[in-house]
Amino acid sequence: MAPAKLFDLAHGASWILLDGRVIKVPGFHTSWISSHPSIAPGATNTAEFVKKTGWISAVLHEGGYLELITRSAGDVRQAECLWNLLSRNAAELDRVVLMVLGMEGCIVLRREDLASRERFDALLASPALKPEDAPKP
Repeated sequence: MAPAKLFDLAHGASWILLDGRVIKVPGFHTSWISSHPSIAPGATNTAEFVKKTGWISAVLHEGGYLELITRSAGDVRQAECLWNLLSRNAAELDRVVLMVLGMEGCIVLRREDLASRERFDALLASPALKPEDAPKP
């Protein structure tokens, strides 16, 4: 049996570890979390699990639509993992919605945004994301 390719996305739910390993989830993230309680003790939902582990939640839908949840947009290891994941799967992706814990809003990336690391980094630092506790205008 050949080893799994790093950052190799499959349709449906997955966990992306910072070293590039992908854990395919049969069903939903929350079911998988409840059957693996020792990985992130006390986590009962995807957000809590992502916060405790630093793993990235990924759901790849038909038509190249990818939803991601990450713990931090500013953490170098998280950004590097996201870039590797997205750049290696760019040909299959049409639209990516990235949600960052503790931030209000999301970042939407299109296929053309994945062609350049500079463009990706600029979007990751987007003012579209605001801390949840920021004063409201």
